[in-house]
Amino acid sequence: MTNNLHGSHFPSTHAKPLFFYRTAQMAELTALCSLINGVYRGEAAKAGWTTEADLLDGQRCDQAMLEELATKSNSCLVIAARKKEIIACCHLQLAEAGVAECGMLAVTPTWQNQGVANALLHTAEEYARSAWAGQRMRLWVIKQRPEVAAYYQRRGYAFTGSTLPFPDDSRYGIPKVAGLCLLAMDKALTLPA
Repeated sequence: MTNNLHGSHFPSTHAKPLFFYRTAQMAELTALCSLINGVYRGEAAKAGWTTEADLLDGQRCDQAMLEELATKSNSCLVIAARKKEIIACCHLQLAEAGVAECGMLAVTPTWQNQGVANALLHTAEEYARSAWAGQRMRLWVIKQRPEVAAYYQRRGYAFTGSTLPFPDDSRYGIPKVAGLCLLAMDKALTLPA
């Protein structure tokens, strides 16, 4: 995705009339960095169910990382907003021909368990299918977070058998436990009926 699409609204076929979805604008990256780090890390993150605070210290991302993702070709940060408040986001990229990847799905704890993540994931899947002719969506989950994997399984994702070691880069977090690794999950992106 090129820069001229930043701020573009995404069409959506699902019912969540309280929210709208669009790509993030560069001026919003500081707020997105705070949202993502607040959802995944630290004591405050424990208010939500997606926290990694018991597994990792440090940050989940930084501003430079988000700037790189936002300006990279075939990559964007998708946000869900209510009025002018950004309440959720995810990173979406074309990983290879026909395969998109979704990551850093983050929903403000006060908006969790209200269908926002489901709607945002569905929007990302629709976008990958329509913009990039995506046939599959892949994501990576931390092996030590079985509840997150179960969430994605309920949405049609299955383990592929591929694994990666957790990145040895403090920009992604500092492991508090040994043996962290990432498991790939994917799902076929079928055409809407």
